[in-house]
Amino acid sequence: MKRQPQVIVLLAAALCAAPAAAHHSWSRYDGEHVITITGNITSIEWASPHVVVQLTVPADGAEPTPWTMEMDPPTLLNRYGLRHDTLKTGMLVKLTGVRARSGAPMMRAVTIEVEDGTVYRVSSRV
Repeated sequence: MKRQPQVIVLLAAALCAAPAAAHHSWSRYDGEHVITITGNITSIEWASPHVVVQLTVPADGAEPTPWTMEMDPPTLLNRYGLRHDTLKTGMLVKLTGVRARSGAPMMRAVTIEVEDGTVYRVSSRV
C-alpha cells in the first residue's frame, strides 16, 4: 500500500515532464535542409521561451505567404547583439534557417540579416 503514493508521484512527474521535453525539442524542424527567405516583419513577440517573428514573404504570382520564425530566448539574443529595438514592424529582413518538417511556413531561424546588412545569430542550435 505504501508504493501507491510513490507510483502516483512518479506518474505525475512523468506526465508533467513530457510537454516540457516536447517544447524544448527542435525535432519539428528539418535540420538537414537550410533555406533562406526574405520578407517584411509583420509582428514581433519578444518574450521567453522563444522570440517569434511573423513575416510576409512574396510569392511568384500569388498572395504573399505569412511565415513564422522561431528564435532563441531574449536573453541569448541580447548576448548575440540583437536587441529588442533592433527589429521593427515593416522592416525587410533575410532569414536563414531550417524549415518545419511538416512543410508549414515555419522556420527555426539561425541568422537574420537586417536592412543595414548586419547579420545576427539568432539560434544556438542547428
